[in-house]
Amino acid sequence: MQAVFLGGVAIAIVAGFFNGAFVLPLRYAKSWGWENTWLVFCCFALILLPWTAAFLFVPHLRSLLHDAPLTYFLPGVIAGTFWGVSMVLYGLGLDMVGIAVGNAVVASMSAMAGTLGPLIVYAPDKLLSSTGLVLIGAIVLIVSGIYTYGKAGARKEKETAGQQAATPRVGGSFRAGLTICLITGPMGTVFIYGIGSSTGLVRASAAVGANPMFVGCVPMALTFSVGFIANALYCLYKLQQNHTFANFATSGTFLRNSWLAFSMAAMWFLGLLMYGAAAVKMGRMGPSIGFGLFVSGTVLFANFLGWRAGEWKGASPSTIRDFVKGMILVVIAIFAIAFGVH
Repeated sequence: MQAVFLGGVAIAIVAGFFNGAFVLPLRYAKSWGWENTWLVFCCFALILLPWTAAFLFVPHLRSLLHDAPLTYFLPGVIAGTFWGVSMVLYGLGLDMVGIAVGNAVVASMSAMAGTLGPLIVYAPDKLLSSTGLVLIGAIVLIVSGIYTYGKAGARKEKETAGQQAATPRVGGSFRAGLTICLITGPMGTVFIYGIGSSTGLVRASAAVGANPMFVGCVPMALTFSVGFIANALYCLYKLQQNHTFANFATSGTFLRNSWLAFSMAAMWFLGLLMYGAAAVKMGRMGPSIGFGLFVSGTVLFANFLGWRAGEWKGASPSTIRDFVKGMILVVIAIFAIAFGVH
């Protein structure tokens, strides 16, 4: 049993690696605005790949969808709507408070909501058990680590790009942007409930012979498809606002940039698919434990890759030390979950 649990731990951490690395190809997209790449990414990540996985892993999918009552789809529709809006708010919040501060706030709130929320909803009796208390302690370490590296990131922006880098980049107050980030973190985790609460679709998938590790594919595809709507509308708005529609036709890099967007989508979706598989391996508390590890892995690998890409070049030694302290706290949290949760 412990071996199965540790297998789930390993899968969740690797899932975090893919989630932390998925934006790397965005650096190499040429002649496209952010909105061009993100729209193509969303088509792949939220529509094509989830439904391809559902068709591959769930037998007789068409019949399942045709025969399922409408109530089976409600959790995914509700969760997908909130999750899609959170993706848009995430971008707005970062523009108003800056990337370092915004990412730290969103990641902290996401870690707390995505770990404690499923624990309260799906395993409330475990909340004050020894396992639950270890998990809560790990959350404190994760949030402390994110806060520490977030402060270091804000200082790094000032040290490497001047005071202007720390000022808001669009209209709106810092307080309003901070409020948006505080809301976005918990909203960004609601996809968990779109999958975990779609018990009708999960049972129907199991009934037609789907592997237990992939019974969540159908509600996942539904949730992300609904979330695609808000993302697509925002991208279309930005394409119109920035007059970048023509980039698709005139840049001469459509195939190259589309391939980069597909690479982003593949890593992002594979990370979430692996998180779901890890949650299954870790039992009733799997969604909570898995998300804590997933967020930790994302933070570690995203910052490691940023370090390797030279993002911290020019930062002062004290800033680097705080960055390393933050990462060490996250590593300690990973070990606490792996060996302190049963």
